[in-house]
Amino acid sequence: MFVGSTPAEVRILLSEVIKDRKGTDIYIGCSGNFTIDKLSYYMGCPVHSNDVSLYSKLIADIVLGTETEVEIKEQQYRDAFDTWEESKYKKLIEVLFVMKMSGFAAQKNDYQKTFFEFYMSSSIEFYRNTVAKFEKSKCLDFQIRDFFYGDFVEHIRNKRGKGIGILFPPTYKGGYEKIFKYVEDNFGYEHAKYDMFDPAQADEIFNEFMQEDENIIYSDRDIPLLTEFKLGKVKLGQGKHDIFIYSSVDNGQKYYIERTKTIKGKEYPIIPMDFKFEPETKIQVLQCKAEEINYYKAFFMAAKVDYTMGGDMGLLFFADGKLFGMVSFSKTLSDENNAFIQSDFVVSSNEKRLSKLLIYLLKSEEVRDKLIVSYKHYYEGLKTTVFTDKPVSMKYRGVFDLITRHKGKLIYASKFSGLSINENYNLWLNRTKKASN
Repeated sequence: MFVGSTPAEVRILLSEVIKDRKGTDIYIGCSGNFTIDKLSYYMGCPVHSNDVSLYSKLIADIVLGTETEVEIKEQQYRDAFDTWEESKYKKLIEVLFVMKMSGFAAQKNDYQKTFFEFYMSSSIEFYRNTVAKFEKSKCLDFQIRDFFYGDFVEHIRNKRGKGIGILFPPTYKGGYEKIFKYVEDNFGYEHAKYDMFDPAQADEIFNEFMQEDENIIYSDRDIPLLTEFKLGKVKLGQGKHDIFIYSSVDNGQKYYIERTKTIKGKEYPIIPMDFKFEPETKIQVLQCKAEEINYYKAFFMAAKVDYTMGGDMGLLFFADGKLFGMVSFSKTLSDENNAFIQSDFVVSSNEKRLSKLLIYLLKSEEVRDKLIVSYKHYYEGLKTTVFTDKPVSMKYRGVFDLITRHKGKLIYASKFSGLSINENYNLWLNRTKKASN
C-alpha cells in the first residue's frame, strides 16, 4: 500500500546512489510526506517535489510559503477548528486530525463512538501538541525549489535530461483515492489533475523512464521488464513486502540486500552529508550486538565484502547524537595483547577524513574499557586485517602501524593511546585542520 513513507533501509541505499551527485536537480515523483525530498535537500541537491494529495500540497505550502484555499465541509470539524489559534501549520494539522478521526467516524459501535467523542472534545490539545512537535523537531525546516501538483508521470517526463528522478509510485489502482477518501469527503479544495494510475499497465512507462533518462524507481512489486536496471532488494521482514530498487543512475555498485531474522538493527539518526565536525561537537560511543553492525554493513561497505557474518561485539559512534561510525570485534580472532577489529566503517559524508576519525577514536580508553568489560580481558591494543593489493592502507596509515604485508592483505596494529575519546577527537580535528591548510 502506498502511504508516502520510505523504509530506513531504502533511504540509506538511495543516499549511497546519489551521494556523488551533489548539486544535481532531483525530481521526486509522489513526494508523500517528503522523506526523500528532505534527504535530497540535505545532500545538497535542488529538489522539485510532486504529489496529488491535499496532505502533500499543504506541506509544500508551508515549505514554499504558498497557500491553498480549503473549505471545511463538516460543521462539527469547522466548529472545532475555529477554536484553534492561527499558525502556518493549521491547515495541515486540520487534515491530520481528520485523517486520525477516519477510523472512528462511522461510529458503528460503542468503541468508535467513545473515541470519536474523546478526540473531538480534545481537538485543541491535539493541535497544540502537534504544533509543538513540528517546531521542536524542525521536520518541515527544509527547502524545495517548486511543487508540481499533478500527475507524477507528467512530472518525470517533463524533466527529461534535466536531473535525476526518484519515485515511489502507487502499487495498486486507485491508491490515492482510497487512502484520502475521508479527507476529500470533508474538505473542499482544488483537486490536482492526473490520470488514474494502474500499476498493472505501468511497466512500459517505467521502462521508458529507465531507458531514456536518469531515474530511480522503488516498489514493493518486482518488475521483470526492468531486470537490467535492478539495483537492489531490501527484505523488510515477516509480513512486509520486499522493496525492489531500479536505477538508470550508474554509480558502479549493486546492492542486493536481504535482511534475515538473525540480522536486526535499530534505526538511529545518521549525520547529514554536510555535517560539520567542530571543537564543541559531542562524541559518544554506544556498545551493541555485532548483529546491529552487520545490519549496516550492507549499506556502507563495498559490495564485494562478505558482510553477513562475523564479530561478537559492536560499537556505534555518534556526533551530537547522530550515528556516523560502526565497529565490530571478534574475541576468537583476538590474541593475548590485541583485540581484533572485525570491521569498521562510516556513513556517507562530505567529510573526507571520517574513516580516519573512527580509527583515532578506537584507540581511546573508553573503547578499551568496553572491551575489558565485554571480553573479561585486558588488551594493550588493537589489530585488524585489510584485504588489498596496495602496499599500504591510506585509512590506517599514520594512526596504526603496518605489522605484516602478505599478498592480498595487510595486518595493522596499534597500542591504545591512553587518551579519552574527546582527546582523540581533538587530536584528529587539529591534524585535519592542519592538513587542509
